[in-house]
Amino acid sequence: MSTPPIASFGRDYLAIPGPSVMPEAVLQAMHRAAPNIYAGELIDIAASLAPDLKRVARTDGHVAMYIGNGHAAWEAALANTIAPGDKVLVPATGRFAHGWGDMAEGLGAEVEILDFGKRTPMDMDRIAETLRADTAHKIKAILAVHVDTSTSIRNDISALRGVLDAVDHPALLMADCIASLGCDVFEMDAWGVDVMVAGCQKGLMVPPGMAFVFFNDKADAVRTAMPRVSRYWDWSPRANPQEFYMYWCGTAPTHHLYGLRTALDIIHGEGIEAVWKRHALLARAIWAACETWSDGGPLELNVAD
Repeated sequence: MSTPPIASFGRDYLAIPGPSVMPEAVLQAMHRAAPNIYAGELIDIAASLAPDLKRVARTDGHVAMYIGNGHAAWEAALANTIAPGDKVLVPATGRFAHGWGDMAEGLGAEVEILDFGKRTPMDMDRIAETLRADTAHKIKAILAVHVDTSTSIRNDISALRGVLDAVDHPALLMADCIASLGCDVFEMDAWGVDVMVAGCQKGLMVPPGMAFVFFNDKADAVRTAMPRVSRYWDWSPRANPQEFYMYWCGTAPTHHLYGLRTALDIIHGEGIEAVWKRHALLARAIWAACETWSDGGPLELNVAD
């Protein structure tokens, strides 16, 4: 008889940027029979999610929940704010910024990309120059990735808001926090972010399948002025549902809700500031290890600092 593989004696641990490792409590919360989607605890759980998601995002604004991945969050954010023919600016530091720009182009937007390469963050002076030249304010939004998974570049979203304010440009500031929410420090309101998109499968520790769009009143006013928004992507009924099904525009992602409720309990039980501190400590440990491993060898970190 052949010897079973060593992995059969434990659980696989895949240490990649995402989908992230799911806590046992999250997996156990999801391991249940199909629940009632018309009455009972699931409705109460759904109502409890929005305020706790906003606590993670550090916002008093609004949140719409979708069944989908990060690309769904991209499209939802754009569908509510960008009409065909509108122009968006994409400062790119990796493939996911290009992906969001491509999504905008697919919806009929005019896309201007400022590519800063794969090893350096955004150059705020170049962005300021571009915005200053846009005297007609044709640029309706900046699509900025906080942390691009493909390159590990972390961009200064607060500084980007500072640039917008300094040149007095009215464009919406949109931030992709799919890789960073619940891991890196992010302050939606304090940093002046108008729209933020995220997914459940990374810092929120839930299997892929839910997407979130956070937005403030300024962005919601843009939504109100839109000539049309598709019924499915429209964030208005999802953020202010009159009935349970309106959260999802149909059937709820039932088991994800149980997992997300437990994950948020874990995050808030530890405290988001403590979560940030723990991630920073572990990041420094990885950087120190890489410095040792690269001594005299071919390994190097993509970002020098």
